[in-house]
Amino acid sequence: MLNEETIINGKNVKLSQKEQKGVAKFHKSRIAFSVIFKEDGSYDLAINTRDEREHRVYLQEDFGITDEIFETLIRGYIKHGKIMFYVSSHFNPALPEILTEQLMKDLLLIAKREFGAGEYIIGNGVKVGKPGEEWQPIEIIAAYTI
Repeated sequence: MLNEETIINGKNVKLSQKEQKGVAKFHKSRIAFSVIFKEDGSYDLAINTRDEREHRVYLQEDFGITDEIFETLIRGYIKHGKIMFYVSSHFNPALPEILTEQLMKDLLLIAKREFGAGEYIIGNGVKVGKPGEEWQPIEIIAAYTI
């Protein structure tokens, strides 16, 4: 079954049925993304729209990403009013120099299309909490009105 296990802080975690339902509900409420950099410094966005699969699973299934590469990818999600970034199964902040204005513009266009106009806060890193709950950002790095 989907979302029976996950990896948090580098450890495999078996989820209870309640956690599985919470995780699926959260995942379906957001637009997941990963930033996949190319050799020339440009990037592609791997987007997953309201799918109950976690990042690791959709990136492996749809893009062939290995566990080793997954741990290095900048990823995050978009919900109405927020865009969150993090790296690895530890959900660490991404390096600020990688979070460029162009990347913000690209993600804000997706946010506007999927959730509508308004103010969007940009969070970097999340404080690991209980599976199925929305975790709080480590830091807010910007706010945009679109």
